Amino acid sequence: MRYAILTAVLVAGCGAVVPPAGGGAPAGGPDTCGAAAQQGLIGQDAAAALIVPEPKRVYRTDEAVTQDLVPERVNVLLDETDVIVSVSCG
Repeated sequence: MRYAILTAVLVAGCGAVVPPAGGGAPAGGPDTCGAAAQQGLIGQDAAAALIVPEPKRVYRTDEAVTQDLVPERVNVLLDETDVIVSVSCG
C-alpha cells in the first residue's frame, strides 16, 4: 500500500504545467532600455552602434559576456562580419 501511494504521488508530479491564459510578460520582455527605438540598426555595420546611448554593451556572437542583468543597458549583438543582428535590453 505504501508503494502504491508513493507511486501515485510521483506520477502526479509528472503532469504538465499549463500557464495561465493571457498572463505573463510580453515575449520580448519590457523595453526598459529603449531598445525598441534602436531596432533600425539591425543589418547595419558595427559603427552604427556608436549612436546607442550609454549604458551599452556591444559584442559578437562568438565572444563571452557576463550574465549580469542591467535592465537599462542596451545590448548590441554583432555577427562574425560585424553586422548588427540584435538589439535588446539587459
